[in-house]
Amino acid sequence: MTTPQSLPQATVTAEQLQALLRENRRLRKEIQVAREAAEITANLVVKQFEETERVLKRFQDANAQRKAVLDSATQIAIIATDIDGLVTVFNSGAQNLLGYRAADIIGLKTPVAFHVPEELRRHAAKLAQQYNQSIQAGIDVLLTYARQGYSEQTEWIYRRKTGEHFPVSMSINALLDPLGEFNGLLCIAMDITEKKRSDKALKESERNYRLLMANIPNIVFKGYKDGSIDFFDDKIEALTGYKREAFMSRKVNWPDLVLEADQPGVRAALIQALKGDKQYIREYRIRKKNGEVIWVEAGNQIICDAAGEIEFITGAFLDITERKAAEKALHQSEEKYRSLFAGGPNPIFVLDRQTLEILDANPSAEQTYGYAKAELIGRCFTDLGRFEYEHKTFAEMGDSDWSQGCVVSQKIRHYKKGHQPFYTKVKACPAQYKNRHAIILAATDITETVEKDAQLFQAGKMTTLGEMSAGIAHELNQPLNAIKIGNEYLKKMVQKGRAVSEKDLLAVTTAVTGQVERASDIINRLREFGRKPDFKKELVNINDTLKYVHSIIGQQLILQNINVGFDLAPDLPPILANKNRLEQVVFNLVTNARDAIEQASGDDSLAAVREIRFTSFRENRQVVFTVADTGVGIAREMSEKIFEPFFTTKEVGKGMGLGLAISYGIVRDFGGSIKVESHQGQGTVFILSFPGVKETK
Repeated sequence: MTTPQSLPQATVTAEQLQALLRENRRLRKEIQVAREAAEITANLVVKQFEETERVLKRFQDANAQRKAVLDSATQIAIIATDIDGLVTVFNSGAQNLLGYRAADIIGLKTPVAFHVPEELRRHAAKLAQQYNQSIQAGIDVLLTYARQGYSEQTEWIYRRKTGEHFPVSMSINALLDPLGEFNGLLCIAMDITEKKRSDKALKESERNYRLLMANIPNIVFKGYKDGSIDFFDDKIEALTGYKREAFMSRKVNWPDLVLEADQPGVRAALIQALKGDKQYIREYRIRKKNGEVIWVEAGNQIICDAAGEIEFITGAFLDITERKAAEKALHQSEEKYRSLFAGGPNPIFVLDRQTLEILDANPSAEQTYGYAKAELIGRCFTDLGRFEYEHKTFAEMGDSDWSQGCVVSQKIRHYKKGHQPFYTKVKACPAQYKNRHAIILAATDITETVEKDAQLFQAGKMTTLGEMSAGIAHELNQPLNAIKIGNEYLKKMVQKGRAVSEKDLLAVTTAVTGQVERASDIINRLREFGRKPDFKKELVNINDTLKYVHSIIGQQLILQNINVGFDLAPDLPPILANKNRLEQVVFNLVTNARDAIEQASGDDSLAAVREIRFTSFRENRQVVFTVADTGVGIAREMSEKIFEPFFTTKEVGKGMGLGLAISYGIVRDFGGSIKVESHQGQGTVFILSFPGVKETK
């Protein structure tokens, strides 16, 4: 090892020493610069690391904020894609709305999975026409919208994983890279199902409001303290003659239209409402632009502010001029009705339609029935007498059941005070009485007429019995001859002293008893037929009546060589009539038929067939029977007069012309009808029709 002592001694000159010193100073300076550069470099590296950490921290914070924003939008679907259309962002809102998991969508599918194919095809066709290029009905539609800057909110249809469709409001935005190049798209969508439902409901409500405003007769308004008023439709123009704009521009104020005489009442109603519930209804008159005065009804609601001051008045007007005129006419009508009611010559009652309770009665009712008004009010009308009409009660009848609004009952037996009977004709009509369903019933005393009719009716029956005397005598002779023969047989056996066997004795006595009963039956039928009838109605079987009449007059017809035929429908419903009076109708028709056949005896062509035929049948709700003959018939010009009193086609002395007139009245009393079909030389048919009655058990 070489040591300094062993180095060769060199001679260093001053110049060399100076050069070395300068080199040393230069090296030191370079070392110092290098050291400073190293320190600066180290500081820069540290700062770079610190900045990188800060940027990374900001990125992490931003990413966390982005994620928080995306996750917080639970009702908004946020979906982003890359440049190829694959989903890169699928937030919780998208998961909630569409039903997919983000893990099943991100990087795997495009947003086309959430769209309706038909809608994509429509948009593809629209874009192809707009940009003159081919657009596929898929992700190209969304990417094209994004590239073209289509970012407005528009309505689309989304499809959930379940297949359910629902409307959304969606914007499509372009995603750009740092160089500004297109890098994907961002779709932000919100479910607008409820909004559309609300919008529809709102439109419907507005439409209904407009329809209501247009169709109700009321004129809705909003008024203010200064007398100005706003109207919400143009009906005010027809009411007042002033344009709506005249009120809206304050050129016309409502108080100026109110008649001066009615203004105090309007102000008083307003003041009273302010003291109470702030509502009032007032009727008053206004003067239209043309000077015409009309009535209006205003329903008002006063709206006050927090200080209790009137803020505005709202309500509606209604033209009640016609109603006022009707009320005036009604008042006048009621006055006339009251005058007629009080001064009418016939009894008039007002009855409750359900209970038949007497609500009112006129003075004539008091006089006719013998009761004071206080005794009549509250009493059931059936205490005075019966109703006879079809088979319903007034309580069961609606307004449509009344013939021309009224029901007429003929020949009804009523009772005066003390149970004194008399006959009335009753007409009852539906009406309103003090807001109740009522009956206005008028009664006419027809006792005298009924008694005369009964006498005439009885005289007709006695005449019929007289005409049947030959047949009756023949009928009675048959049982009397049989009795006589039996008695003669017993008499001869006794005279000859011969014993009568028990068998013969029993046969004779049985035959005698039978013939006595037969004669008694004939006499009872004659007595029943000849008795004076009342006018009480009952359920009558038409077939039984026809057979009964035949049982009495049949023998007479046999003696006159007249055949009787029957064509009767079974199970006919009964009719409401009087049995004895209906029998008289049939007797009258049969005797007329007999006489018509006798008149035809001189004509060989007519005399060949001598027959009377009874027919019965049902036609809808009517029970119909006919009496037909093969007689001479009736000329057309006479057939319209045969029901007139004292008109007859018979020879002088063979009839007074009352039989058919009486029959016509009886049939009408029972609610029926009678008509004739006849041609001269071809016989006659009388057709009688009555309302059928459903029997109640």
